Amino acid sequence: MRSYPVKKGLKTDTEVIMNIARKYGNDVESDGSTVTFSLPGIKKVTVKCGKKTLDVETETDLSYSDPVTSLRTYNNMITEMTGFDSKERKKRMSKTD
Repeated sequence: MRSYPVKKGLKTDTEVIMNIARKYGNDVESDGSTVTFSLPGIKKVTVKCGKKTLDVETETDLSYSDPVTSLRTYNNMITEMTGFDSKERKKRMSKTD
């Protein structure tokens, strides 16, 4: 599971995360503060909504033939959810290590 920081001012409630997930994925479901859905190339994505972070767990679809596209889709979705692009997320994660 990865924990992503969320940019100040962005909402992380379940409804907002579900709307973003619907834009990128399929079979979006909510259970309390957890949103579950699938993306092309990723069988299951589970996002646990916090106030300042999003905890994301993924299950890869090994039979998917285009991993570059699924990675690009995932990164775009996480960027929209957190407000930080992949470069900023990497920088923040390396500070916590």
